[in-house]
Amino acid sequence: MSSTASEVVPAVDASAAARAEQLKMEANALYAHKHYHEAIEKYTQAIQVNPSVAAFYTNRAQCHLSTEAYGAAKEDAEKAISLDAQFIKGYFRKAAACMAMGDLKEARANFRQVTVMAPGDAVARRKYLECDKLYRRIMFENAIDSEADRKRVAESIDLSKYPVAEGYDGPRMPVRKIMVSKDVEEEEGGEPQMVEVDEEYVDLEFVKGIAEWFRDQKSLPLRYMYVILVQAESLLRKLPTLVDVAVPSDAIMTVCGDVHGQYYDVLNIFELNGFPSPQLQYLFNGDFVDRGSFSVEVIMLFLALKLLYPDAFFLNRGNHESIGMNQLYGFEGEVRHKYPTQGKRLFDLFQETFEALPIAHLIQGKIFVVHGGLYSRETAKNSGLPDGDGVVRLDELRELPRFHQPQHTKLLNESLWSDPQDQEGRTPSPRGTAIQYGPDVTKEFCATNGLTMVIRSHQQMDEGYEIAHDGQMVTVFSAPNYCDSGTNKGAYIRITPELECTYHKFSAVAHPPVKAMAYANARTLMY
Repeated sequence: MSSTASEVVPAVDASAAARAEQLKMEANALYAHKHYHEAIEKYTQAIQVNPSVAAFYTNRAQCHLSTEAYGAAKEDAEKAISLDAQFIKGYFRKAAACMAMGDLKEARANFRQVTVMAPGDAVARRKYLECDKLYRRIMFENAIDSEADRKRVAESIDLSKYPVAEGYDGPRMPVRKIMVSKDVEEEEGGEPQMVEVDEEYVDLEFVKGIAEWFRDQKSLPLRYMYVILVQAESLLRKLPTLVDVAVPSDAIMTVCGDVHGQYYDVLNIFELNGFPSPQLQYLFNGDFVDRGSFSVEVIMLFLALKLLYPDAFFLNRGNHESIGMNQLYGFEGEVRHKYPTQGKRLFDLFQETFEALPIAHLIQGKIFVVHGGLYSRETAKNSGLPDGDGVVRLDELRELPRFHQPQHTKLLNESLWSDPQDQEGRTPSPRGTAIQYGPDVTKEFCATNGLTMVIRSHQQMDEGYEIAHDGQMVTVFSAPNYCDSGTNKGAYIRITPELECTYHKFSAVAHPPVKAMAYANARTLMY
C-alpha cells in the first residue's frame, strides 16, 4: 500500500475553523464519558462546519468502532486518508475497522503502512506483527481445512480415548442402557445387529450441578465436553431452520437477547425469572459467546439445557456463532486457553454445532424471533418477477440451507446482521454488511407473513430493550454492563400463551476478575 495525493478541500474562514474546533472538543468530552452516539453527532457537526480536518473523521471513526459500526469507521478513516495521505491515525483507524469486520488482509496492509510511515513506532510494529501472525495462521488453517473437504468432527470423536479422570469430583453424567445398530463384518453375515450399550445423558441434577460448577470457575472433563457437544449437534441438526413454537396453556415463554459470555448475568436471569422448565420456557436469541470471558460456560450450560428440555429451551444462532467472529472476539482463544490439549478440535466441533443452530423461531405463529433483522428487496425469491413485492416469506427461511458461515447467502447473512432504523426504506448498514430497514419494511413483512411483531437482538440498548416501528419491532439485549465498559441494563421479555408481553430490566452482577475480551485477538489490535 502506498500513500496517495491528498484531497483538496476549500479552506474555511477563521471563525468557522474555531467553531468546528469547539464542536470537536465537546465531542471529545462526550466520548470520554462513553456517550458515543452523542459524540458522533458533535463530530458530524464539526465536519459540516469544517470538512477539511482529517482528525475530525478519525475521531468519529473511533466512536463508530465503539458502537460496532465498523463499515462507517472504515469510511471515515478512508476520508481522513484522502484529506491527508500522511495522517497516520487514518491508517490506524482503517486497520482497526478492517480487523473488526474480519478483513485481516486489509487490516495487515494498513498496519504495515503505519510501520512504513513511522518506523520507530513500537506499538505500530507490534500490532502489525500480531495481525500478520494471526492472518498467516488463519490462512494456513483454512488451506488445510476447507469446508468442502472437511470431515465432520462430531462423527470422529472416540469417547473411549477420553475417560473422566479419577480425581474429578464434579457433577457426573448419569448412564442409561440404549439399543444401537452395529455393523457386522461381511464374513459374519454383513447384516446390522442391535446391541445394548451404555450412554451418558443429561438430567436436571447434572445441569444444576454444572451451573454451580461453572460458577466456581471449574471446567468440565473433556469427555463431558465432547458428549454434550456431539449430542447437542445431533439434536440441533434435526431441527428446521425456522422452528415453530407453541407455548402450552400452563407455560410462559421468556425471550432473551445477546449474553456474550457473561455467565454470571445468565445465572442472574435464572435467579430473577426462574430456572428453565417445561412451564418456564426460554428462547435465547443468539450471540451466546465472544467478548465476555465466560463463553465456554454459557454455551455449555445452554447446550445441556437444550438436551434436557428439547421442547422448552430454544436457541437461535447469532452473528457471533461463526468462525470469523470467534477468531477475533475471544471464543476461540478462550476454548484454547481452557482446553489447551484439545482446543483446536473442540473449537471445530463448536463451529459444527453453531452451524446446526436454527436461524429463527416463530412463537404461536405470530411473533417472529431472529437475531439480526429483516431483508433487502433482492433477497426475496420473487424480487426478480415483474409483479414481485420483494418481501421474504417465512417459507423461504424454512427452506434455507443453514449449515454454512453467515456470508454463504444474503438471507442467512441478513438474518444475523441487519438492524432497524427510524427512517423509511432500506439503507446500507454502517456495520459494513447487511442492511438497515425502516418501519415501512417491518410493516410490510409482518402483514405479508401474518405476524404481530418481530423480536430481534444484536444491538446494545441502554435500558435493555427498545420498542420501535409502531410496536412491531422489539430489540432485546441481555448483557448488562456490556463488555465491562458501560452502564447499560439487560432485559428479557415474558410472553404468555395469549401473546401478552411484559418487559423486565436488570442490572449487571459481579463476576470473577477476568476482564471482558481477555482472550480476544481484536482487543490488542483494534485499540
